[in-house]
Amino acid sequence: MTSVVSSSEHVIIIVLWKYRLSLYRWKRRDDVKIIVVAPPRMLVDETNVDVYYQVEPPIRDHDHCLLMHKVRELCSIFSSKNPKLVVFERSLQRPIAQIRRDMEVDGFKPEQLLHFMHAEEAITMRNGLAAISLRQCSLSGTPQPDTWAEAVRNQIGGFPAVVRPLRHHCAHSVGFIRNENEFKNWFRRNSSVHRNEHYVVQEYVDDGHEFNAVCSSTEGILGCISAIETHRSVLECIQNQQSYALEYLSANQTRDIFPGLESFCIQVIKSVFPSSYLGLIFIRGYYKDHNEIFFLGFGLEPDSETARHLYALPQSCPWEVLALTAQLGPQPEDSTNVDNNYHLVINFPSAEGVLIHQTNILRRESNMRVSWKSAESAEMKDSDHLDDNVLQVFLWNSNRTKLLADCNDIMRSTDITIDRNALNERHSLCRKNVAKLTAKELVRSCTTTD
Repeated sequence: MTSVVSSSEHVIIIVLWKYRLSLYRWKRRDDVKIIVVAPPRMLVDETNVDVYYQVEPPIRDHDHCLLMHKVRELCSIFSSKNPKLVVFERSLQRPIAQIRRDMEVDGFKPEQLLHFMHAEEAITMRNGLAAISLRQCSLSGTPQPDTWAEAVRNQIGGFPAVVRPLRHHCAHSVGFIRNENEFKNWFRRNSSVHRNEHYVVQEYVDDGHEFNAVCSSTEGILGCISAIETHRSVLECIQNQQSYALEYLSANQTRDIFPGLESFCIQVIKSVFPSSYLGLIFIRGYYKDHNEIFFLGFGLEPDSETARHLYALPQSCPWEVLALTAQLGPQPEDSTNVDNNYHLVINFPSAEGVLIHQTNILRRESNMRVSWKSAESAEMKDSDHLDDNVLQVFLWNSNRTKLLADCNDIMRSTDITIDRNALNERHSLCRKNVAKLTAKELVRSCTTTD
């Protein structure tokens, strides 16, 4: 029988699908009841959870029917307690939003989630965001480079610009265009490959920091991840397999280093989110100075595993704990749980080839943790995302100047040996024109061991 909660107790129902959750930093409270609904082995540590309902869904249960059935049952049981539904996976946002609407539970409803699925639509629909967003235009139909170049000049002021397919794009389908000739050549090269009929062209801003701020509507900014590079974007580094660094700043550190960013985030929150929303909000943008901050998009969860690791680096309050605390409304500040260190991660994007040797990373003055993401002699592909790395180096130091100096030294001196020819030799059959090979050649290519 389900235990009865007191009238003043908060009930938080966490729903998991493939996300392994650890609440080791959550401090149990008498006025909060934590209930988890998830498949087996999704909780790393059960000690901070009051009730764990295991649900064994079918392998191909893409609609999460069994999970949602249990969640509906719990919402009905605790309906008088105004339960909060919390998810950490994008795939669960829509079915949980549907339950909120059907069961009259506070939080995002399905129609509100559309803003997060289509950021460009949200910018157009919300006049408050259009004024603080980078200029962009849409191009659709059969590529017409000359006509489209004229449209780019008229609508966003010309080049440089960033071109991306509206759907199904990856890092290598995004073009950073410096001039009109590059624009025309990019479409001639890519339109037949990606077969997209709808593109978004956005103005390119240089000499600033990309950022991803985690906020709540009650507490304002809680932390921020920013790119240290100012002369090239993170996506350009990924495309070119160049190392880059991402820094995590606490709320107070963000206010000192990026003045005006918190008020900018609050403006975005008020433009998009209902005043009753209590969850976390991840706001992406571009910071040049306190008068030039641009909105790029938003989400309800971190967009990469790298971001999750960065939020957990301070060892004070991982983002999952922040998400639960935000559901409780304004909370008194815990001055005993403050980390005054600065934190960053250096990513070395993977490149197509075979890793020859895992180089030794010498210790610096800053504290350091090294994580090789690829084994020696392992085959790798070109990086396509923040998480596609051959090596990650985490640094932290109470002195930011020394931290950045160590970061630059590691990026400059680290040499990772990758054999880019090994895959050509090992998979030569795949790279030949098979139509020109005889049957005998095909058999030998598949069976030889010498």
